[in-house]
Amino acid sequence: MADEQVQEAQAQPEPQGEEKPRTDWKAEARKWENLAKKGKAAEEELAKLKEAQMTEQEKANARAEKAEQELAAIKAEQERLTAAREWSAREAVPLDLLEFIAADKMEDFCKAYKASQVPIPSAAPAFTRIVKEGAKPSTRDVFAQFAEKQLNR
Repeated sequence: MADEQVQEAQAQPEPQGEEKPRTDWKAEARKWENLAKKGKAAEEELAKLKEAQMTEQEKANARAEKAEQELAAIKAEQERLTAAREWSAREAVPLDLLEFIAADKMEDFCKAYKASQVPIPSAAPAFTRIVKEGAKPSTRDVFAQFAEKQLNR
């Protein structure tokens, strides 16, 4: 039936010069939202029926399996965070940058991070200027001395 409708729609040429009817996107969105809600409700009902049919032993096994999966996920996350702390301490990379990196990619990330860093000079350059003896220092010299004192605190 659906194939016949598709063939009929393809067979009919569209008249030129006439505008196509506009699609009401809000109505389409509501339609699909309602279908999704019905599907979710049906899925939940099926899960309840399956659970009701399970024996107590099967229910206990399902809970234990779920708990084991959650524990494994927690352990994996803990190992990844431990590796991030180790890499951070060893390579002087900020820990917050490594928090979301996979454990097997941390070494590559640390190398790339270190390569991207611009070295910062350990001390600011000295502002010195030769002034003739007995001459009054210029405003520039006074400012240079002031800046040097401020930077060397």
